[in-house]
Amino acid sequence: MKTYLIANMVIQFEYRYDNYFKNNIEHYLYEGPRKVDHTIRLNYALELKEPTEGNFRIFSKSVSGVKAYMLYDNDYKNIEIWIDEDTFTDAATAEYVYTGMIFLELAQRHGLLPLHGSAINYKGDCILFAAPSGTGKSTHAKMWKHLYKDDVSWVNDDKPLLEVTNEGIFVYGTPFSGQYASNTNDKKPLKAIVFLKQGITDKVDKLNEKESLKQLMQNTLRPSEEALWDSALKHFEYIIKNTPIYMLDASLSTNAVKAVKNAIYGDLN
Repeated sequence: MKTYLIANMVIQFEYRYDNYFKNNIEHYLYEGPRKVDHTIRLNYALELKEPTEGNFRIFSKSVSGVKAYMLYDNDYKNIEIWIDEDTFTDAATAEYVYTGMIFLELAQRHGLLPLHGSAINYKGDCILFAAPSGTGKSTHAKMWKHLYKDDVSWVNDDKPLLEVTNEGIFVYGTPFSGQYASNTNDKKPLKAIVFLKQGITDKVDKLNEKESLKQLMQNTLRPSEEALWDSALKHFEYIIKNTPIYMLDASLSTNAVKAVKNAIYGDLN
């Protein structure tokens, strides 16, 4: 198994299918001195039976039986994902989805916040565009690259992770960003969060604390344990008080990009 350093977590993992991970997760390879935090093993079978003992979680069932499940120890140090690949028309996607689910849960246990969004690096600042799927956040992020060329690069185009520290708020790239590897193994300071809704005006409004919390809660992965959710809410409160958060009525025009840039930076950048 190979070892990776992802968002400051040392994870041992080995994938079977190239579709999502090849030429992507290799950027996170780690050979340093730190001990492994978590091991994720992928197992495949032509028929699965539901576990009857130990810690387990059923991911998916069909009429004929279990399609995928997870086994884990009490501290989640050792995790096994079992997939009946014969029941999936696309086993590569199943591998990616279930691995991603576990990875995000581990991130939450390390105090990180997964936000459904597209995060870009603009001149050393991370700007995070968040919205439900299909709203246009990736399209908006790509328009920044079109307009500002080498001043823009991806941090993560699907599942960026936020870290709240005494030194500031940071955003990590991860290899979980869909099929096109729109991510970098990087950590950037968070400059602003921009929520998007489809529109035509390209108007940018700064959100108040109540509306900011509502949007953050709607666009994050809710932890499975209440203690983790309580911790996430405290992080949200800190982010709201220390980061400008906006709502963009977004068209598909580059004018939307210019409006957001002006709201964040004025004419200074």
